[in-house]
Amino acid sequence: MGQHRSALRRARRASGLAGLVLLGLAALLLGSPAWAQAPETGQVRLGHLSPTTPAVDVYLTPPGEAPSRTPLVKGAGYGAVTGYQQLAAGRWTVEMRPAGASADTAAPLSAALEVTPGSAQSLLFFDTGAGGTVQGQLLTDDLAVAPSGSGKVRIIQGAEGSAPVEMQAAGGPRLATDLAYGSVTDYATVGARAWDVAIASGAETLQATLDVTDGSVSTVVLTRDEAGALTVTPLVDVAGGLAPALPGLPELSGPPVAAPGEEQAPAEAEPQTGPALPQGGVPAGGGATAGGPDPAPVLLGLAGALLLVFGVSGSPLRLRRN
Repeated sequence: MGQHRSALRRARRASGLAGLVLLGLAALLLGSPAWAQAPETGQVRLGHLSPTTPAVDVYLTPPGEAPSRTPLVKGAGYGAVTGYQQLAAGRWTVEMRPAGASADTAAPLSAALEVTPGSAQSLLFFDTGAGGTVQGQLLTDDLAVAPSGSGKVRIIQGAEGSAPVEMQAAGGPRLATDLAYGSVTDYATVGARAWDVAIASGAETLQATLDVTDGSVSTVVLTRDEAGALTVTPLVDVAGGLAPALPGLPELSGPPVAAPGEEQAPAEAEPQTGPALPQGGVPAGGGATAGGPDPAPVLLGLAGALLLVFGVSGSPLRLRRN
């Protein structure tokens, strides 16, 4: 009997020691940055769509901090749109200085930007202020994945000119009607396929191919090149499966497409050759919110507490004689 009691005491001491070790390990993991819950964030991108403004360096200053002296983007010219930036929630300051200017130079363009948890926003600069001055326009972006078999498309009109823009998908929907410079359409849901698109601004026309993948969200930016001709840049905000995709210029090859207002038989969709190539940024989808804490430290703490209780108190377990 004495041997059994001695064995029980040794088991309790060992359990208590193991419990203390597990509790210490759990506390260490919970206090470690690797296990701590990330701060809540939102996503923001910036667009330079002011043809009268030369290239700029863009600075972002976090909430409550001294003005940033390191540019986020250097030499961003007309037509440039950044990728989404993951920013902590709070009131940020955006400043733009002439490309190459000192950080001590007064910023001729600045704006306050409120970032809320889970948000996705685009801050665009157009020549739409009083007297054609530069003015910021803040858009709320919808990065929720499109329904299966379709994609969402939105048009940003950054091509200044006398005539508004019309945009028609051949055999499909009209994507833009009388879209003036500085205007943005709502998201249109279209079938997932390669669409031939006709774009017209007065007598000026352009044709392009817009590849809409399953579940994607795209933003098409219209600008003008150095010669003043219309140009189009599609940005894939969300590719199927929430993976960021590489923005690129549209293909201008293929058969002629219908003029705006006309329709023709849709072309057969091109087969997909593989998944979209991830390129920088962060996965987007409904805004990127911080994930929940890892359960491992909690489980370790619970196990340690149970062992510690067994080691320091009377156990309900009983040793049975053989």
